[in-house]
Amino acid sequence: MKNVLVLSLLLSVSFLLNGQSKKRQKAVTYLKDAMMASSNMDNESAIKLYKKATKTDPTYNSAWLQLARSLSKSGQEVELQKHAYTTILKSDSTSKTALAAHLGLKSIYQNQGKFDSVAVHYSKAIKHQEASERQLLNIKKEKANVEFAASGYKNPLRFHPVSLNSSINDESALQYFPVITGDENQMIFTRRYKGSQNEDIFIAKRLAGNWSSAKKLEGSINGPEGEGTATISANGNTIICSYCGDSRENMGNCDLYSSNFENGSWTQLKNMGTTLNSKHYEAQPTLSSDGRVLFFVSDRPGGVGGLDIYTSILNENGDWSEPRNLSATINTADNEGSPFLHANGQTLFFASKGHPGFGGYDLYASDVENGKWQTPRNLGYPINDQNNQLSMCVSPNGKTGYFSKEEFNLSSIMANTSKIWTFSVPPEFKLGHRSNYIKGFVFDNITKKPIEATMKLINLETEETTALVTSNKTDGKYLVMLAEGSDYAFYAETRGYLFKSVSFEYSEATNIEPIKMDIYLDPIIKGVTVQLNNVYFETGKSELLNKSRVELNKLYQLMKTNPTMKIELGGHTDNVGSDELNNKLSLARVNSVIAYLAKKGIPAKNMVGKGYGASKPIADNKTTAGRKENRRVEFTVLEVQ
Repeated sequence: MKNVLVLSLLLSVSFLLNGQSKKRQKAVTYLKDAMMASSNMDNESAIKLYKKATKTDPTYNSAWLQLARSLSKSGQEVELQKHAYTTILKSDSTSKTALAAHLGLKSIYQNQGKFDSVAVHYSKAIKHQEASERQLLNIKKEKANVEFAASGYKNPLRFHPVSLNSSINDESALQYFPVITGDENQMIFTRRYKGSQNEDIFIAKRLAGNWSSAKKLEGSINGPEGEGTATISANGNTIICSYCGDSRENMGNCDLYSSNFENGSWTQLKNMGTTLNSKHYEAQPTLSSDGRVLFFVSDRPGGVGGLDIYTSILNENGDWSEPRNLSATINTADNEGSPFLHANGQTLFFASKGHPGFGGYDLYASDVENGKWQTPRNLGYPINDQNNQLSMCVSPNGKTGYFSKEEFNLSSIMANTSKIWTFSVPPEFKLGHRSNYIKGFVFDNITKKPIEATMKLINLETEETTALVTSNKTDGKYLVMLAEGSDYAFYAETRGYLFKSVSFEYSEATNIEPIKMDIYLDPIIKGVTVQLNNVYFETGKSELLNKSRVELNKLYQLMKTNPTMKIELGGHTDNVGSDELNNKLSLARVNSVIAYLAKKGIPAKNMVGKGYGASKPIADNKTTAGRKENRRVEFTVLEVQ
């Protein structure tokens, strides 16, 4: 009886093994046929055969691996891919097939933005016994990104973007690279209609708080070939864009071109010349708020990596300096792109594939300190995710951001949708300084007609010019950006007129609301009085503070340019203290100004000093603000030939 049972068991095992062997043989046949179909570029037939192989023998891990890989090629059935890889790992953790399964799952979770799961399979892969030196090298390259992404994924930003409506986003087109003017009332962006490779620049205007329907820029900017990735100056008068066609003058590849808004329309695009452009790729420009500093992307030789960010400065003669690479602090061995310089002039946003991130292109920010760009900071999740984030701008006041977001068909490497979104800037952005603007018109104070004048903003501590713009010669319109964190002297001046000065104490300002200010300049004629708003003294004393130099040097230049002009310098105080003390203090302060100018070479005979004390107030002495206004120095033109 015992022998019968043993014989029966052996027959059963033999039958089972024979059945399994037949299943495996059939599955192997399907696998071979599938691989042949794949080699003939027939991926659809290959997938069907791989599925038959896994159905015939669910334990056949080689078939599961090839099925997952074929599905991945066509971007199909991601859940089935995951099932294939996890099936392998249920029965195998040590072979090369298991290593491939960990790498496959890592890739899937990376594409899905599940960075915690990416970290799990990364850890398994890097420790795997079958990993070759080459594989380990490639895996280790991802270490910084994997660790950064896993940490960032667990600490998401407060980020709730909203897609702009059909006024901006056309469902039949792709929209990207948004940029706004300093007053946030105009937006330009690039649009490309689906099925076309031609890019054009569009503009939308904000009316009563809402964006008007975007229109193609009028004039001769847009042509039959691609114009795009544009930037606009804060005052809305200058556009710089890239153009990659053959119908305009070019240096070889994509070049930078500029256009100005004159007499109600945009001028013809003009190539920006060989200093900026080369036979290589130059594109994706961004301008400082006053239009004097340009950043752009190029693959010219001598860079750090592939596409690098360069900068150039416009000199007083209107010529651009030789472009300078932003160095390895910003640029990496990989690609950087889409720079955007904030209105504060101190924060640069850009995209990069080379700094630690979540995959593809991420968005970063860097601040300049003492003339050097600091280590970029990733803007975090979910602003950045596993897809490409390529362009973003932030409003001057730091409250609102705009960016474009691409979406893809699984079966295509080309984006099939790209929209412009807006969001409230999260505090984690750590924007160094917010900005506001001064805008208005410049007029002749006698004729009341608009005039062209230079508007200059100077940091009183460093004496550096932080903004330099020109008012429109047709209507006198101007716009200048102001960044918090410093005290400024603001000047409006033009030849044949006395300058106008304004003081902005922004070093500790909490209110940076926009300012509308029309400016009336006086011709250099007898009897005109100009208030010097940026002359400062020690409290209750006549010693000049260092930050007075900017204003006094401005007055010196005026008198040097007009050597026959004679002026009276009048000193004024508030009504605190006795008349005798106030008269004495006001005269002593004026004499300090005269001494400063005389030391620089202005003849003493051209200056007369008078101390008026508190006798000529221009504001109410009952308030702190009023008393501050009354403490002032003025000059009056006595004679000019």
